Amino acid sequence: MSMLSSVLNKTASAANTKITRSLATAAAEKMVNITINGRKIQVKPKTTVLDAAKANGFYIPTLCYHPRLPIAGNCRLCLVDVKGSWKPLTACTTEVWEGMEIETDSPAVIETVRSSLAMMREEHPNDCMTCESNGDCEFQDLIYRYQIDAQHPVRSLLRNKFKKTNHSITEPCYSPYDNSTFSIARDMNKCVKCGRCIRACHHFQNINILGFINRAGYERVGTPMDRPMNFTKCVECGQCSQVCPVGAIAERNEVIEVLKQLDSKRKVVVVSTAPAIRVALAENFNVEPDFDFTPKMVAGLKKLGFDYVFDTNFSADLTIMEEGTELITRLNEGGKFPMFTSCCPGWINMVEKSYPELRDNLSSCKSPQQMIGAVIKTYFAKQLNLNPEDIIHVSVMPCTAKKGEAKRPEFVRKGSDGKDVPDIDYVITTRELLTLLKLKKINPSELKDAKFDSPLGIGSSAGNLFGVTGGVMEAAVRTAQIITGVENPIPLGELKAIRGLDGIKAANVPLKTKDGKDVSVRAAVVSGGANIQKFLEKIKNKELEFDFVEMMMCPGGCINGGGQPKSADPKVVLNKMQRMYTMDNQASLRLSHENPEIKEIYEKFLHEPNGHLSHELLHTHYNDRSKKIQDMSLHQK
Repeated sequence: MSMLSSVLNKTASAANTKITRSLATAAAEKMVNITINGRKIQVKPKTTVLDAAKANGFYIPTLCYHPRLPIAGNCRLCLVDVKGSWKPLTACTTEVWEGMEIETDSPAVIETVRSSLAMMREEHPNDCMTCESNGDCEFQDLIYRYQIDAQHPVRSLLRNKFKKTNHSITEPCYSPYDNSTFSIARDMNKCVKCGRCIRACHHFQNINILGFINRAGYERVGTPMDRPMNFTKCVECGQCSQVCPVGAIAERNEVIEVLKQLDSKRKVVVVSTAPAIRVALAENFNVEPDFDFTPKMVAGLKKLGFDYVFDTNFSADLTIMEEGTELITRLNEGGKFPMFTSCCPGWINMVEKSYPELRDNLSSCKSPQQMIGAVIKTYFAKQLNLNPEDIIHVSVMPCTAKKGEAKRPEFVRKGSDGKDVPDIDYVITTRELLTLLKLKKINPSELKDAKFDSPLGIGSSAGNLFGVTGGVMEAAVRTAQIITGVENPIPLGELKAIRGLDGIKAANVPLKTKDGKDVSVRAAVVSGGANIQKFLEKIKNKELEFDFVEMMMCPGGCINGGGQPKSADPKVVLNKMQRMYTMDNQASLRLSHENPEIKEIYEKFLHEPNGHLSHELLHTHYNDRSKKIQDMSLHQK
């Protein structure tokens, strides 16, 4: 129990402090009386003016503020007039006080906001119509709301008396464009210097590869020594793109390429969808919390023109069979411990770039995306009597790093002409899928329900749990306990210790060895790069010991992936998690090894988990990329 307490940082003293504070708050909390635009309201103490205004329906513009990030207060758009103050105050950093009188729409405030926007607008490119964030851009919304057109006096002044910032004068090697990774694209011409990406990289991942460079008019966001992203410790998680209010940082867009394939119909176009996609779409289309959006999603994909729609939950079940067998083999025959899961490409990037000594601890299993890619280009292609190059496979993922994963040179096979054919041809994020649906004028919620296609269309709810932190572990435990013969396995859905949004969780799981001996497997679940680094430091210092560890780079897991729809709702990740658990509770198939299509593929094709063909198609190896980052000679401007 001391191990779990240490991991979860829930000491008795902390608990007592929390209880004491809660009792004191309940007994003595007094509401604060304030006035906003002439209306009297009551709010809790320590509430910021911005939160008080939003909670009561008053509008205050923001750009640098994001509910999931530490407050910065550097965009200066949320200024408000406060009686008694000689200057406007920033609403996001100012806490209310008794009798406070606030004006959010005074002429001075409005003109200050418009002037600030006009200065930013003058530095911004005019390519909204082809920008990835068109229609989903906070800056674009502000420009429209405040009507900042070419005639604004501040814009005219800047245009006539000053030139736009030209970094090439003092930084001849600087380029605002960075497409060095397959996952993330940066166009710093669009940057509004809000600093959200910097805070996300630090707060969520503690990787800190983004920061402000220079001062005043030459200030910009850059990487250490202006290295291309691929030559930094960036893990391509996309959390920076998730919070970017404009299109300065976005996923490498593949919408147009996919659209061309759908329109031409020259090849068989197959799509597979990750577990986290369906709950993200459910949130986006505002359906009821207990409504399973999967049939609507499938209908939307078929309406787009895909020939076959497959479920990545199928390959998540396949992953459990392979990874669970690998864990049991290590327990019986020995091997590197702890064994780390290998589903998350962001985590794999972190290992290869920053912790290459842990490569042997990784499961050799490919991710569910790459497993279904290999199966589609072999097993499924043979069923259709097609060559691998005759199939275009599009993978829909919540994760930007999946784009880079699909481009790894290991994940190809020879076509009939001897050329390399990728298992995954294109990876689009949830945001890109929504763009496709918008371009084709399709609303999935209005369509008649449709089902996934066989033979890769059945997935268990255990596989569906892969989309949430703790889900891989829970799915693996369900199957491993039954396969090893545990007499009293943990009831389905009752492994509560590894559920929830805590960044580090742990549990002791009973299993059996091949000779029938009871063993207690020490399991841990970690999500978020910052938490992963803390956890690995404790492992390195031998403060903690575990046998099996699930790692996910994005806080909360894939439901909070960098390619998910942008949201200012602080509860959106929790809502998606609850949808995942609801789908598990409602499902009739809740165990990976009971999936009939999994049984069929082993009987007809793979033969056995961890067998020769399984190793050839479903397992991989990892590389040491740390030297490339350290070697400055590889940095080319």
